[in-house]
Amino acid sequence: MQQLIDRVGSEYDYEIIPVQPQVVDGGRMVPGWAVWLSEFICEAAPTEVWENENGDLMAVTPAPASIAQMMFIPDDNINGDEKHVRISTSNNPLVDHLIALANLKDFLVQYGTVLEDGKVNFNTYTGNVYNHYDALFNNLLLFLSEGKKIGAKCYCGSMKPYSQCHGKNLPAAIEEDKKAVKKFNDALKDDEVKE
Repeated sequence: MQQLIDRVGSEYDYEIIPVQPQVVDGGRMVPGWAVWLSEFICEAAPTEVWENENGDLMAVTPAPASIAQMMFIPDDNINGDEKHVRISTSNNPLVDHLIALANLKDFLVQYGTVLEDGKVNFNTYTGNVYNHYDALFNNLLLFLSEGKKIGAKCYCGSMKPYSQCHGKNLPAAIEEDKKAVKKFNDALKDDEVKE
């Protein structure tokens, strides 16, 4: 947890605050990081919480799960371009692949439109890339949940070790697909400007 707090770089300490999806009169929004701990990843997501006139903080936007409290790190230096910060809570190197896949999904969202229900609408090409990596993420999460390591037989049933199958060159493939998606969406934008 301390490693994540250090990576976020806020001058403030974390606080455990109540989750109450409602804004109370009098107060202000405070920028910072919502911190979530899962089985394999500790994650900080940029967010804002409400500070009432007494200086008490509360999360007023719905949380990803039905929870009564959350960890929050105030940070006056968040500028809106901040991305999720994720670190592994495991010594299993597969978690690094899981984090890379989660980061790619976050990257792809900038090329879509977030709908009211939280789903994202993509153009066909970007949507296909997102769906491909979302499936890899979900398969890898299940693989990890089963206690598998990088040398275990791949989840796809190929009988090859994960490191020689779906895990082979995954970070390089992610970088190539990021470049391709950016190039494709930049070209789309250029075509729209010309019309």
